[in-house]
Amino acid sequence: MKLDSLGVVIATRRLVLANDAGRRILVKMGKPEPLPDALGDDQYCPFQITGIGTEPVKYAAGVDAFQSIELALKMIGAELTRLNQKHGGRLRWECDEHGDLGFLITRSR
Repeated sequence: MKLDSLGVVIATRRLVLANDAGRRILVKMGKPEPLPDALGDDQYCPFQITGIGTEPVKYAAGVDAFQSIELALKMIGAELTRLNQKHGGRLRWECDEHGDLGFLITRSR
């Protein structure tokens, strides 16, 4: 499924690049919606990271709205980790100067 819009935005988080605080990077999450053509109550949760990278609207799907939000948060954490590595570890959440981006980062053992 390709999304062109987030729909109703329910949450945002502002990030910056260290030494480039004027660069506005936003993480936005849309309201979960029913997954088209789903057999049950499956939902998808759209999200987008703007101001850094290619900015596509992505989504996570789950068996209900809560799972779609949980999986979207994990996907955001993974995408921010990738972007942070690409930009030399300079990505910062305005509430943490030491590199915590405020999203769950799953590390392999």
